[in-house]
Amino acid sequence: MKPIHERIIAINAEQSALYVADEAPRLRYWAKHPTFFGCIKCMDGRVLFHSMTNTPIGIVKPFRAIGGKFHVWWPSFLGRVRHWVDKAVSIGSRNFLFVTYHYSAGDAHLGCAGWTYDTSAARAHAERLCADLGSVFSEQLTAVVAGVETDQDNLILHGPNGDVSGASLIGASPEDVAAAIRRAFPRMDPLTITDLVPFMLGNAERVKELKASPRGRRELGHNERIIAIGQGFDWLAEANLALIINDADPNLAESIRVAASLIEKNIVSAPPGDDAAIFTCIPYRDPGVDERQAAARARGLKAFTESVVCTSCPGLFESGRLHSMAAVMWEPNKKIDVIDAT
Repeated sequence: MKPIHERIIAINAEQSALYVADEAPRLRYWAKHPTFFGCIKCMDGRVLFHSMTNTPIGIVKPFRAIGGKFHVWWPSFLGRVRHWVDKAVSIGSRNFLFVTYHYSAGDAHLGCAGWTYDTSAARAHAERLCADLGSVFSEQLTAVVAGVETDQDNLILHGPNGDVSGASLIGASPEDVAAAIRRAFPRMDPLTITDLVPFMLGNAERVKELKASPRGRRELGHNERIIAIGQGFDWLAEANLALIINDADPNLAESIRVAASLIEKNIVSAPPGDDAAIFTCIPYRDPGVDERQAAARARGLKAFTESVVCTSCPGLFESGRLHSMAAVMWEPNKKIDVIDAT
């Protein structure tokens, strides 16, 4: 097995090449489905929207925090959502946001560690956040609470008139899916419904695949090796590899502490050489955040994360099995440049 830092670089090289190659298909997709899609989700490495919905990487804008515990008053978070919404407004499109929580139907302790496996509390938070975002952005943003059942990657949209899930749509036609969404969400914009249909069709196919070939216990539980801090991790699309934390979280230290505790458990039984990593990354492009600003933030996040892990999980930090690297990413092609490695 490659060392973890080499795996990160190899995955980025492969995925950035695919991202560039998929640019034309993405543009054609957006021309046909102009709604901007985003997702609020947990740092959990098992919650990957592109694989859950069979859609191209880069179609869904991710916002990640431990347990999806964003709050609308967080200045950095609200600013990033505002920027995403304004971009849609500038070209006459709408926004749709999946506000997710996740759980395991087979074993509660394979669910969300960020909520200490309390699915009711996780859903209640998602509902409050969904309402808050709706009040801030009004009709421009359609925010919907969505459950993710991680055993079968089942995506469940909770509407005012009932639920719509991938599991319930196996074998359905696009027209059937649109009708099901319309029944559950009678006030949803018709174009948004049309653009939502491919996600639910893709999820139905994913659930069907996993019903036919269930994953083993090891795949169902946490098996991550990377604590990824910062932004621009769309390309880090290997399932169950990274715990991804957006740096908009004002309680960043607690998210890092929980992530480190999970990583520490994951490598206890791992063979020598199967190590873990802290990986910080900040994207840049012109105009906007320039490379020097991105580098300063990535290095600072790396040092901060190391400090938190050293204090909260000293055994992991001193084990010789935790590596660190900071990188900047050129936004247009998702290519990273490692600027600091330990």
